Amino acid sequence: MNRITKSFMVLILCLVAGSVYADSLVTQISALVSASPTVRGKFAQSKTLSGVSKKLNSEGFFIVDKGKGVVWVTEKPIYQTLKVFDSGIRMGNKSGVLMNLDARSEPSVKYINELVLAIFSGDMSALEKLFNYSGEVTAKDWNLQLTPKNTVSMPFKKISIVGSSAISRISFASKDGDLTEVIFSDVRLAPALSNDEALQFQ
Repeated sequence: MNRITKSFMVLILCLVAGSVYADSLVTQISALVSASPTVRGKFAQSKTLSGVSKKLNSEGFFIVDKGKGVVWVTEKPIYQTLKVFDSGIRMGNKSGVLMNLDARSEPSVKYINELVLAIFSGDMSALEKLFNYSGEVTAKDWNLQLTPKNTVSMPFKKISIVGSSAISRISFASKDGDLTEVIFSDVRLAPALSNDEALQFQ
């Protein structure tokens, strides 16, 4: 996996097995997460770089459509868009498209797409293909700690996800010591995209 693709993985995940216990955990969480074709909400991201005391903060909104993909829009401090489709990943700003990554020529992009859609759509069973995990389910919420099965191709060593009917927080630690946390708010479910939201996927 090249350096650019690794950077996209980190950005998106900011943007969250194998035993009887794990299967039971996935079943319990899947029952709690509300199923909906469309999910939208706001995010606040905080990133701490290894050896740097000052945190890097950003905020914006996201839209998830199970049939179309994920749109991740950073509004502050700099406007930027990140769009995840079946065909690839597109990054842009107010001036236009900055970069395209094609899933056909970059196999790792297909992996990123699957991971992003699994996390944001609450498809916990899909995460089993990519991670080993442990966690806990209570009467009000749940948490998962994910460690990648393929550690060679992953730029991070652990992902933690907390949620209830929707994911509320994702944090992950990279191999180089960086720590990123994303907190979600105003998460709303809907049967379909609005006209304005549909334009975001173009």
